[in-house]
Amino acid sequence: MTRLPRPRLVGTALLAFGLGLGTAAAAGLAPATSPDQAAAEGLHIFNHDQFGGVRTCSSCHVNGGTTAGHLPGGAKIPSLEGVAAQFPKYNGHAHRVVTLEQQLVHCIRGGLQGKPPGASSPQMTDLIAYLTKLSKGAKMGQQFK
Repeated sequence: MTRLPRPRLVGTALLAFGLGLGTAAAAGLAPATSPDQAAAEGLHIFNHDQFGGVRTCSSCHVNGGTTAGHLPGGAKIPSLEGVAAQFPKYNGHAHRVVTLEQQLVHCIRGGLQGKPPGASSPQMTDLIAYLTKLSKGAKMGQQFK
């Protein structure tokens, strides 16, 4: 099923109610004009966009990533709260340090079996804004000695 993007609506009241938020990149619309708008758009992408694959981010990261989730095979995964504060970090499987953006690309390609958005796309910016909002108040730099 093809999901038709909804137009991005501007206005605090509309954003507060979560109405009309669609993927800006898919619709060719302008990028968000505030961090809150980008985070709201990111949540919509997180919950609804399959990136041409078989599932959404919320398929594994339930409740918008605010609670523990599970992989398709049943393995438990932690909440995404505070995740943006954990990057960059060393990835033992890749044998290198990865950024949050690189981790998103990995998850979309692998877990969702989709095509990740471009590095500077409004979609990627919105996803990172959402994950950063989930990290509000988290202590930065814990991965550094």
